[in-house]
Amino acid sequence: MKNSKKLVTLVLALVLTVVCCSCASAAGKKKITLRIGSGHSETNPWIAAVEEYFVPTVSERVANETDYEIEWIKSYGGSVITLGNEIQGIQDGLVDIGCSILVFEASRLPLQTMVYCMPFSCSDPQIVAKVVRQIYAEYPEFTTDYETKYNQKFIGIGVSDPYGLYSTKRITSLEDVNGMKIGAAGINLQWIEGSGAVGLQTSLNDTYQNLQTNVCQATIQPTHSCVNLKVYEVAPYYLDANFNCVPFNSLTVNTDTWDSLPTEVQNILAEVGDGYLEYEADYISKVHAKDLEDIVAKGGTVDTLSEEEQQKWVASLSDIVNNLVKSLTDAGYKGSEIVARYYELLAAEGVQQVRDWNLNL
Repeated sequence: MKNSKKLVTLVLALVLTVVCCSCASAAGKKKITLRIGSGHSETNPWIAAVEEYFVPTVSERVANETDYEIEWIKSYGGSVITLGNEIQGIQDGLVDIGCSILVFEASRLPLQTMVYCMPFSCSDPQIVAKVVRQIYAEYPEFTTDYETKYNQKFIGIGVSDPYGLYSTKRITSLEDVNGMKIGAAGINLQWIEGSGAVGLQTSLNDTYQNLQTNVCQATIQPTHSCVNLKVYEVAPYYLDANFNCVPFNSLTVNTDTWDSLPTEVQNILAEVGDGYLEYEADYISKVHAKDLEDIVAKGGTVDTLSEEEQQKWVASLSDIVNNLVKSLTDAGYKGSEIVARYYELLAAEGVQQVRDWNLNL
């Protein structure tokens, strides 16, 4: 009986020791507070991927692999850094980590937004992600620009889902958009120049209201975000025109914050940020197929622009790719080489171009 009591006492002591050690270990973790934000909300797939992959993976790895733990302060939806001011906000330290929507940062990041000036190039997010990874590896200026110009450390890039045309009337040809007012964000207004449509500067945040109030009769936007915003209620016609998938959002860390972090935490942020591209591209691809089903299920109509009509549409555009090459060259980049390399990498993936653009100065 005495031996039995001793055994119970010993077991309880061991359990208590383990519990105490665990508590001491948890209590011994040093807390790092990181503020993360974006001009877009979590209803957008690239921000959903930040929340579902980047944030929890960083938290888990830091907790398991270091003597630190992360406390996140989140400010999505433009509550701290707003669309068009995200790079500036990260530079100024309004957040520690930011997800910048590149279409609104073209003036600051002309190289990183170049694919917006290369319409009808590729509408497969996973192919675009693969090409983007390769070209970023070959040309370091895609990432070092953030460090040398904007006081932030680049850690990741994401891609858009296919840009589609939501409209209040059915569109199956270039001729159908003649005279229409079409909303688009930033530099992708170039995609309708020459089409006979009138372009209006807009953003995802005001798309529904603009269509509902007839400010515009159509909009060119990433598909999933518009589905989440129920744009099909006011613009039930969706056209898959093969406009493009583009490098869409960057993940960066304010340099002052980065320099203050322990090396092991920096390494984790860089590694998880690097893995964000594949996770997000896979996520985007899966939700896009479901989005098209949902549009039809909600009473909408989905059409695909024929190759013949794509060729007509792209032929109506000015030589915007050559203009892109010139502007990149004037900005000090290897404009012709980089743009040509992007098309070469697409061709290596079996993607044929709808138009043979002039890449020579």
